[in-house]
Amino acid sequence: MTDAEGLVSKDLIIPRRKKKVSKETWFGIIAVSIPLLSYLIFNFFPLMISFALQFCSIENSDLSTMVWNNFGNFKEVFADPKFYLSIGVTFFVTLAQFISLAISLFISVLLHKKPIGAKLFAVLFFIPYICSSVATAMMWQWMFNSQRGIINTILVALAGEGARVNWFSDADAYRWTIIIATVWAAPGYGIVMYKAALNAVNPTLYEAADIDGANSLKKFVKITLPSIAPTTFYLLMTGIIAGLQSFDIANMFALIYSHDTIGGPQNAGLTLVRYIYYEATEGHNMGIAAVMSWVLFIIVFIASFINFRTRRKWVNE
Repeated sequence: MTDAEGLVSKDLIIPRRKKKVSKETWFGIIAVSIPLLSYLIFNFFPLMISFALQFCSIENSDLSTMVWNNFGNFKEVFADPKFYLSIGVTFFVTLAQFISLAISLFISVLLHKKPIGAKLFAVLFFIPYICSSVATAMMWQWMFNSQRGIINTILVALAGEGARVNWFSDADAYRWTIIIATVWAAPGYGIVMYKAALNAVNPTLYEAADIDGANSLKKFVKITLPSIAPTTFYLLMTGIIAGLQSFDIANMFALIYSHDTIGGPQNAGLTLVRYIYYEATEGHNMGIAAVMSWVLFIIVFIASFINFRTRRKWVNE
C-alpha cells in the first residue's frame, strides 16, 4: 500500500523518546527506600521470624536450629499459671493509666484558669514524663524503703509504728508501688494535650451557657467534656496500649527485689511484657516468648477495636 492511499510512511513516524528520570525523582526514590528498607530489616522480618518461632523449638537463639515442635510452645504457655497471673497483673497495672487520665484532666482545667505560675507548674508537671525510667525506679525504691523511706517515715509520724508498710515484701503493697510510680510519671503528657484542647474550645459556647444561667459544673459536663472528647479518646487509646505494655517500672522493681521470683513477692508485679522479656533473655525460650508476644498483640488489638467501636457514642464527629 502507498502513501497516496492515506497511510503515513514509515519514514514519517517519529520514534518516542524515553523519558529521563530526573535527579529529583532519584532523590525521592532513595529517600523513600531508606525508611522502607529499615522497616523491612528491623520490623517486618523480625515480625515474621517471631510468628514462625511460635511453632518451633530453637536453641540459643540460633535460627539454624529451628525445628517444628507440634505446637509445644502453645501447650506450655497455656498450661503455665504464671502466664495467666501476668495477664491479671497487666490489667491491674493498666488501671494506673485511667487514674493518670483523670489527674491530667483535673490539673489541666486548673491550669486553664491561668493561676499565678501556671506556666511554671505546667513545666514541673511535665518533667516526670521525660525522666529516665531507671532513675525514677531508683528514686521510688528509696522512697518505698521499709526502714528509711520517706513514705514510711511520714506514715509512722502520722499514725505510729503500726502504719509502717513493707512495700517490697508484701504482695498487695508491691502492686501499688508500680501503680503509684506510674501515676506519678504519666500525667505530664496528658496535661499538655488537654491544655491545647481546652484552649481550642469555642468561647462563645460558654457565653451562651452564661446567658442561659448554666453553672460551672453544667458547663463542664455539657460543653467542655464533649469538646475535648477527641483528645480524651486519643489519650485513652495510647494509655491503654501503654498500660498493657508496662515494663520499665515493673522490671526495675523486680530487679531490685531480686529474690526467688521474677516479678516481686509472689510475682505480684509480673507484667506480661516483663515475663516475655524474662523468657526471651534469662530463660532462653524464644518460642515461649513469641507465643506470649502474639497473645499480647491480640489483647491490644481487641482493646483498641472495642475503643474504636464505641468511639462514636461519646466523641462528636
